[in-house]
Amino acid sequence: MVEKDSGFPYYIQIYQKLRERILIKEYLPGEPIPSENELVKEFGVTRATVRNAVKKLQSEGLIATEKGKGSYVNHPKIEQSLFKFYSFGRDHEELDKDSVLLGIKESHDVEAQRALVLSGDQHIKQITRIRRMDGVPVIIENSYLPADLVPDIESYDVERLSIYDLLEHTYGHGIQRAKEYLETCITDPAISELLEVQEGLSAFLIKRITYDRKGRPIEFRVSVIRSDKFTFSVDLQLR
Repeated sequence: MVEKDSGFPYYIQIYQKLRERILIKEYLPGEPIPSENELVKEFGVTRATVRNAVKKLQSEGLIATEKGKGSYVNHPKIEQSLFKFYSFGRDHEELDKDSVLLGIKESHDVEAQRALVLSGDQHIKQITRIRRMDGVPVIIENSYLPADLVPDIESYDVERLSIYDLLEHTYGHGIQRAKEYLETCITDPAISELLEVQEGLSAFLIKRITYDRKGRPIEFRVSVIRSDKFTFSVDLQLR
């Protein structure tokens, strides 16, 4: 039962108790937490109070809720350093991961054109993929490439191959560096459907410009990443 004289809202007390059970692994990753009815009965509160506690757990990425199936404890997030050149295709070989190609098309995206320093009559190839781990979609990735650098890119298996490997080993454009921008966003209906999450989930929005050894921008990448699956870190050292 909740403590009526504690000074804390009931939903916060329930959230704290459930969070503790998750952290001490009383509820294991991949397993369901008690149903809404069970929590109402255990804590002696209304459904609305329980739902607020569950929403707070969701917002922190501790649980995920599926319609008709209830709420499940999330697996630990993947930690990604902001100081490392990250590639989903190249990194985390220990994970069961794959990609789904949504399409390759010619793009007239103004932001991509600006990032790649291209004029209006220069063509851009846009490759859109969904990145999955254990069959679960975690990233929507749009890669914009100067078309003249990647002729016949459609003939390659970009579901399986890393675009960076293609750029370096197939097309001969060695990668020197990248500049990345990290923002947050809220998933709209279209993004939520592709990522199989509830609308309005807080997500990471990553924009990256990759440069070759001559300093030419050769890729502009925009990724929406589930915040309940990834966390980003910075290792700081005192001088």
